[in-house]
Amino acid sequence: MTTQQEFLREAATTLGLTQKGLAKRMGAPWPTFEKWLHPKESPNSREMPQIAWTLVREIIAHEKLKARRAAEARS
Repeated sequence: MTTQQEFLREAATTLGLTQKGLAKRMGAPWPTFEKWLHPKESPNSREMPQIAWTLVREIIAHEKLKARRAAEARS
């Protein structure tokens, strides 16, 4: 199972964003996003709410759909 830290890092990479860029795109304050990136064992760690997982998945799906439609329009 993917940890939330891996999920956020992979999402930022997939979207071509920095971690701060992903936080901004999500509407998450940077200090909160940083806490989501800390390992679970860290006292500064914070569990990411399920709605945030869903939002990131929706952002990725939206960007993939936009890219597909742009490619179709060019052909």
